[in-house]
Amino acid sequence: MKRAGETLLMIDKKITTRQERERMLPFDIPDWVNWIAQDEDGAWWGYAVEPLRNDRGWYENEVGEYQHLGETEPANWTGSLSRVRMKL
Repeated sequence: MKRAGETLLMIDKKITTRQERERMLPFDIPDWVNWIAQDEDGAWWGYAVEPLRNDRGWYENEVGEYQHLGETEPANWTGSLSRVRMKL
């Protein structure tokens, strides 16, 4: 159940609250970010449009914006691409 002032997000088809997301990922995700992914070196990036994968990470697909979000220990970076979408 949504509480007053709480933002719901959908990450990989699982609805989470902003607080739950912040426990999962130790950094803020800007509102314009629709996709997040981790590179081989542990760097997390946010993308406005779905990124493409290369040998060591992800890149912005020549359209849209992207931003470095933070770093965590690398873990299954090839499976890290996740859609992040605001639920109104």
